[in-house]
Amino acid sequence: MIRAVLFDLGGTLDGDGLHWLDRFAAMYADAGVFLPGQRVREAFDEAERRAATDDEMAVAHLETMIERHVGWQLEHLAAEASLQPELAGRLVGAFVASIRSAAVSNVRLLAELFGRGLRLGVVSNGCGNVDVLCGDLGYAPYLSAIVDSRRVGLFKPDPAIFIHAAAKLGAPASAVMMVGDSFDRDIRPAKSLGMTTAWLEGPAPRDCADPSLVDIRLRRLAELSTVFEARTVA
Repeated sequence: MIRAVLFDLGGTLDGDGLHWLDRFAAMYADAGVFLPGQRVREAFDEAERRAATDDEMAVAHLETMIERHVGWQLEHLAAEASLQPELAGRLVGAFVASIRSAAVSNVRLLAELFGRGLRLGVVSNGCGNVDVLCGDLGYAPYLSAIVDSRRVGLFKPDPAIFIHAAAKLGAPASAVMMVGDSFDRDIRPAKSLGMTTAWLEGPAPRDCADPSLVDIRLRRLAELSTVFEARTVA
C-alpha cells in the first residue's frame, strides 16, 4: 500500500507536465519573437548552467529566480535583432503567472492527499532554493521532505537521491509513489527501486521508452486525486 508520495517540482508541481524549455519557446512566440528551436534551447541551457552554481539563485524566491533565468537567456540571445526592449518583463510575467496559476490547483491536491494520511515530499534537481519555492507556492505545510539536488549533492536520475528522499519520508521504496514529468529522470530510476510510478505526460500523449515502467499515466496532476480514491492508505 502507498504510504508516501514524492513529487518532482520543475514541470510537475510548477506546471502540468510541460517542460520549462517548451514553455519558454511558446512564450517567445506569443511575444512575437520567432526564434529557431535550437537558439531557444541554447539560451535555455546556458541559463540552466549558470543557475546551477549561482549563489543568489540558491536563495531566490520565484520572481527573482525567473528574472535571473530570463536575463541569462536574453544575454545569450543578445545578437538577435528581433528582441524587443520589453521582452524580459513579458516573459517573466507570463512564466510566473503560469506557475502561480498551477500552484492554486496543486495546493488543493496536496492538502487532499495530506488529509488522506499520506506523507508527501518533493525531490528535485534544484538550484538550492527548492525549499524557498515550496514555501512561496504554499506547498511547504503539506511536505515532510524537501530534497534539493544542489543541497544534498545527489542528482536525478541517480537512484540514490530517491533512496534519500524515501528515508526522509520514513517509508520503504515499495510504499512510495513517485510522480514526475520526466520518464528518464523520474520514472525509470524510481521504478528501479520498486516505487510505484505516476508519469505526468502532460496534455498531449508522449512516446514512452518502456511502458512497463509506468504504473499510472496522468494528463493533469489533478487526476492523481482520483487515483487515490481507489487506493488504500496504510
